[in-house]
Amino acid sequence: MKTLLFSFFILTLIACNSESRVNQKKETKTESTATNKIRVLNFGSVHLSGSTDAYSSITDVNSIKGKADIQKIVEQLVKFKPTIICVEIPPESTEFMNQAFQKYKTDQSSRINYSEEVNVIGLEVARLSGTKKIYGIDNPIGFDYPKLIELANKNVLDSLYVQNIMGSYETQNKKPLLEQFAEINTTKYKMETFDLYNFLATMHTPNGFEGADIIADFYKRNLRMYTNFSDIPLTKNDRVLIIMGATHTAYFDIFIGNSPKYILENTTQYTNYSE
Repeated sequence: MKTLLFSFFILTLIACNSESRVNQKKETKTESTATNKIRVLNFGSVHLSGSTDAYSSITDVNSIKGKADIQKIVEQLVKFKPTIICVEIPPESTEFMNQAFQKYKTDQSSRINYSEEVNVIGLEVARLSGTKKIYGIDNPIGFDYPKLIELANKNVLDSLYVQNIMGSYETQNKKPLLEQFAEINTTKYKMETFDLYNFLATMHTPNGFEGADIIADFYKRNLRMYTNFSDIPLTKNDRVLIIMGATHTAYFDIFIGNSPKYILENTTQYTNYSE
């Protein structure tokens, strides 16, 4: 009987050790796979100038306070050490952008004629991080936003919902700049923005699909931007910083977060401006 018990113990021990080795191999494989993924920081920015958005930041980036706040934003993003930066300009402007970047390295007064966050955040983070290249990934497509609001206003409850959202955007853009950046980079804010566009897609006349068709154009723009992003030659050693308007980051969180090629960074780790 003792011999049988001892044999059972030995067999159990061997089985446990074998299972342990299998689990270790699985963990090692998972870790190895993870290291082959490209790290991406999908960072939402308010448009500091040159925006067609209904509400844009009213911050004076050339004021003493504005410059100090921008510096804190830049310092946090530099910690990510991006090798590649993507910004909200068309791909055909990438070569021009990088020519401007080379000048900017020695002359920080050099600017390009795009929304100011590309200059004061994009170029400066690239300079301080030793970024290899800046890529444009935008694909501007107009869509009939006023028509969506017109349709929403035909129903009292829909109209009130949209008014409340627009009111919150107006309030948001009047907050101190650092508060704006911290809030728009939370998952909660981005998903609320994403849900707004989904809601507007449901606006329609009887037997029509006007809202869905209009929002499809905006969705197309984001998919085309993601296509431009996917065309960038990247390696597992690259660290990619994307700087775009908050609505685009909401879509990119979903695109990138569900791709096996990338690891999506927690953006809120880079909005701690109290340090």
